[in-house]
Amino acid sequence: MASFRKHANGSWEYRIRYKDRKSNKYKEKSKRGFKTKKEAQLAAAQVEMGIDYYGFVEDGDEKTDTYFENWLEIYKKPNVKPITYSLQERNVRLNILPRWGGYKLKEINRNEYQKWINELRDHYSEGTVRRIHSIMNTALNDAVYEFRILRENPIIRINIPKDKKTNKTIKFFNIEELDKFLNKVKDPQKKRSINIQYSIMRFFLSWHEPDSALAKPWH
Repeated sequence: MASFRKHANGSWEYRIRYKDRKSNKYKEKSKRGFKTKKEAQLAAAQVEMGIDYYGFVEDGDEKTDTYFENWLEIYKKPNVKPITYSLQERNVRLNILPRWGGYKLKEINRNEYQKWINELRDHYSEGTVRRIHSIMNTALNDAVYEFRILRENPIIRINIPKDKKTNKTIKFFNIEELDKFLNKVKDPQKKRSINIQYSIMRFFLSWHEPDSALAKPWH
């Protein structure tokens, strides 16, 4: 239940006492600086609705570097193969923490994260960026559903820029190159069936040049 107090400077504060479902202990949540009592009441009502629904007040004040240290140790290391853990730990250390380590979890916002993903694509392949995002996304999902320190994951359904399509030229032997190739691989000691396979390949590749010397009966 919320209580309200007016401070000497004229601002209002709300204070909520509730039983936290995670710890089964009573806790308090307060915030001050509201211009009117009505503003404080509206803010408190929103917090109380969240407590009724989730059973806790998310704080998200834990630093991202501290959170990832615990997440890797508690949730990943015992449950994945050593090589998988090594790759995840490396991506966290080299890519995620240099950008987000100084943030509190609640400070990670969708727009800033999407901008970071776009920047990563300038340096890494689509597949690599997807792996980095997968680690971050899984960690924040666990912050919501396992550690219960966030109410929602702000980076779900983030867009990963795809690789740009390029026109690829199909390379193949011309008749002269094919002759050189077949001469190199031809071995009189090989069984005749293998030589026949080469001849069949040579015959069909010659179909696009009907006047070629290769387009003639073979045996």
